[in-house]
Amino acid sequence: MMIKQLLVLSTILLTLGQAEDIQDQDFDGVPDMLDQCPNTPFLCEVDKTGCTTTILTLPFETEKENLTMSLAYGFSTNEDLIDREVQHNTKVKISYYLNSWAYTLQTGYYSHNIHDGPLDTIVRIRKRIKLNPKFVVSVGAGLKLPTYDFEGNKLDELLYTSLHYYPTSSLSFFAGYNFTRIGDDEVDSIYSETPSGDKDKDGNENEPYEGLQNKHKFYGGIGYFFTDNFYLNIIYSDENSKFVSEHNVRAVSGSLYYKINKKWFTTLYYSYEVLDEDKHDNLLFSIGYNLW
Repeated sequence: MMIKQLLVLSTILLTLGQAEDIQDQDFDGVPDMLDQCPNTPFLCEVDKTGCTTTILTLPFETEKENLTMSLAYGFSTNEDLIDREVQHNTKVKISYYLNSWAYTLQTGYYSHNIHDGPLDTIVRIRKRIKLNPKFVVSVGAGLKLPTYDFEGNKLDELLYTSLHYYPTSSLSFFAGYNFTRIGDDEVDSIYSETPSGDKDKDGNENEPYEGLQNKHKFYGGIGYFFTDNFYLNIIYSDENSKFVSEHNVRAVSGSLYYKINKKWFTTLYYSYEVLDEDKHDNLLFSIGYNLW
């Protein structure tokens, strides 16, 4: 009986000793010496080579034919606008993807305690160019149709470009630049869109802004897939205002993406302006559906 117990104990000790020699840094069940994808996201399903069995991409990164629709609701806060600091927004977006091309239509509706109405409608087209397995360039253009109701609102033209670097299947670094050519009627929009005649927090009358200018936005960030269904990114951006007298908007933002199943997905977006005494933030929650 004692001999049997010693044999069992020896087997256990031998197994533990061999286990100590097996390295598996990403905890996917495949030893590092056999793992062809050593940085697989935690909890992702893998094949015998240690690579994920699904492609870790967001809907807007797909190269397959796909049509999605999403409905979003959220709010934005701007404490510079006295008596209407909070604005509620509802947005609808339809996106069609074919190969490396993406086509998007977005519109929405806003409301605050003084006024409500439709937001500007945006149409965009984008092309993804894969330089190699680790580097992808995106270029795009769009139009912002003047459906937002204020005097002097005209058509704006949009240009986009970005570079993504994928050191692993789950991690990405990216940077980009957006340009907006402001087409608004300068005199009309300055006096109708800005809070001239309102009072600031000290009771002083606000003056209208001094002229309009085109907008330039630079941004950079990092994104990570914790699983093949859960994604997070963090972004820092610097964008000038379309009003000449206003300071640049420097903001930190983040997005959460969760794939519920093959058809449904959700996103949560939040941004907060830094280096400003007054509060400026934006929160938007959306739920999307893959039509095909």
